Amino acid sequence: MTYYEAALEVLRSARHPLTTREITDRAIKRGLITPSGKTPHLTMGAKLYGRSRKDPEIVKLGAPRNGRAKLGSVRWTLRDATTASSSTKG
Repeated sequence: MTYYEAALEVLRSARHPLTTREITDRAIKRGLITPSGKTPHLTMGAKLYGRSRKDPEIVKLGAPRNGRAKLGSVRWTLRDATTASSSTKG
């Protein structure tokens, strides 16, 4: 399973936004990925950032700002979860 596929699986089961580190830790714990490097959460982050630009299924949540995001401030969720949560608020 790829890092991206593992992230989708983790987010589907979580049903709420997670940080990159939370996604990575859960994927490793569930045996969805077997990292070979020292920083699997950085690899996961790179995969998520890259895919979020072209894949409508995953959404990056975070406060808009100039430059880089603060460590741990970005959360990831699925588009369906975002739509569902916004429709229940109205």
